[in-house]
Amino acid sequence: MDDFNNIFGQDLAIQILKSAISNEHIPPAYLFSGPEGVGKKKTTKVFIKAIFDKNFEKESTKRKIESNNHPDLLWIEPSYIVQGKSISQKKARSENLSMKSPPQIRLNQIKEIIEFLGKKPFESERSIVIIEDVERINESASNALLKTLEETNTGLFILITQRPEKLLSTIRSRCQTVPFIRLNDNQVNKIIQKLEVYQEINDVSPNKIRELIDFSYGSPGKYLINLQNWLAISSPLRKKIEIKLTNQIELLKLAKEITEELNIEHQLWLIDFLQNIFWRKDKNQNMVKKLEELRKQLLKFVQPRLAWEVTLLDINLID
Repeated sequence: MDDFNNIFGQDLAIQILKSAISNEHIPPAYLFSGPEGVGKKKTTKVFIKAIFDKNFEKESTKRKIESNNHPDLLWIEPSYIVQGKSISQKKARSENLSMKSPPQIRLNQIKEIIEFLGKKPFESERSIVIIEDVERINESASNALLKTLEETNTGLFILITQRPEKLLSTIRSRCQTVPFIRLNDNQVNKIIQKLEVYQEINDVSPNKIRELIDFSYGSPGKYLINLQNWLAISSPLRKKIEIKLTNQIELLKLAKEITEELNIEHQLWLIDFLQNIFWRKDKNQNMVKKLEELRKQLLKFVQPRLAWEVTLLDINLID
């Protein structure tokens, strides 16, 4: 169980899981609950490796888990439907696909779980089902999952969520909750400095790094996402976003560049980031409200360039 030592800041969660393994008393369902990017998925992989391995190391087991290729493991995540085909949220992100509706856990995926659990484990004593971002489950799938949790047999469920309140209370009651917490600044900084990407940010100012960390709210994983989003913006556009533009023509050009370079999801991230900066620096409610109006306009599929033009000009008047 040495791999648990590589998980930082989640002492209570690790204690609960280590105790379950040591006492050989593992309940049929867990709810790993806590903020994004604080180690829930990493802990899940360490935990299931410990279950599959028992008290001895198997490098092959670790490789199978990492590649999602273990015969007794089924990893479910929210998906999109594109032209009648299911595409996982991970694949959509990796291919930079822009979707109009959020991904869901669907009924056909619960049916896949039922079929999986109907077979005997191949290499282990039990089959393990992971459901990532389970709060995105739709109503029909949620009811089917509840019934499945009541009849797990030798299966083990691990439900991973940022928003446990969105789940049916009857689903929550059938799981042992394992709480994950936000990390403090020192813990976040230590983890960040160990990341390879930390060596590749020479063109990002220390002040901007601090803003990105503050915007991560104690989540190293969230910081990585924020940094990737910031670096994905071209250097010329980043400079224009950072400086204070007052010329109306320049503001209109900025709106054009933002909407031509960034997809809607990236624009929404930028709105969140700017709101965080304005609030932390000046507690500027008017700026935050104007940006919130912009977000609503984009989500209503109002012409993005026009929405940005109006907002940037309004913000300039406020400032």
